Amino acid sequence: LNANQLLNWAHTYKGVHNVEVLLGHETKQDRVENVWARKENFLVPSNPELDNAAKLSDASSSAAEYALEGFFGQVKYNYDEKYYFSASYRRDASSRFHPDHRWGNFYSLGGAWILNKEKWFKADWVNMLKLKASWGQQGNDNIGDYRYTDTFSLKNFNGQVAFVQSTVGNKNITWETNSNFNIGVDFELFKSRLTGSVEYFLRKTTDMLCIVYVPLSSGYFSSYDNVGDM
Repeated sequence: LNANQLLNWAHTYKGVHNVEVLLGHETKQDRVENVWARKENFLVPSNPELDNAAKLSDASSSAAEYALEGFFGQVKYNYDEKYYFSASYRRDASSRFHPDHRWGNFYSLGGAWILNKEKWFKADWVNMLKLKASWGQQGNDNIGDYRYTDTFSLKNFNGQVAFVQSTVGNKNITWETNSNFNIGVDFELFKSRLTGSVEYFLRKTTDMLCIVYVPLSSGYFSSYDNVGDM
């Protein structure tokens, strides 16, 4: 289930000041259900239906839920379609993190300058020359569900119910953040017969969500943590 509510507003002042504002809310809810079974002693090997087998060896079912909610806003401004500025803010919450660390804040800034629209620009063979720069952030929660809490599996031990710990949770994990910086030039030359761009970018990931392995003598194998930069 995905739902989005968007509010857009735009206005031009005195013919040269152009402003656009976007406000929004987004929610996402997923539920995955699985059921499977395994049988043995098939009468006709080419028939894969379970009713074609005599012995039920295993059966299982499970369900998992995932929810995401976000609020965001963006402001764009340009002066006489010559100078461009933009800024945005987003606040997201993921069910994959503990309630104390569920929300993340992400920002972006950008700007551009159309040089060929300046009065002092005299190169007729240049149809468009734009300088641009931007910086922005994105969040990542792609680690699977329930990593912030301990999980257990129910097992059959000599006909009795037994619990085995499947994963060890870490309630302190939170969003991984990708920060991107970009600067470049776009151009159109010779009546737009030659177009292209030159760009430099730098991407840095902080608070990387990684599996941290521990000695098996601890009683478990690994857990997730925000431990790396790249």
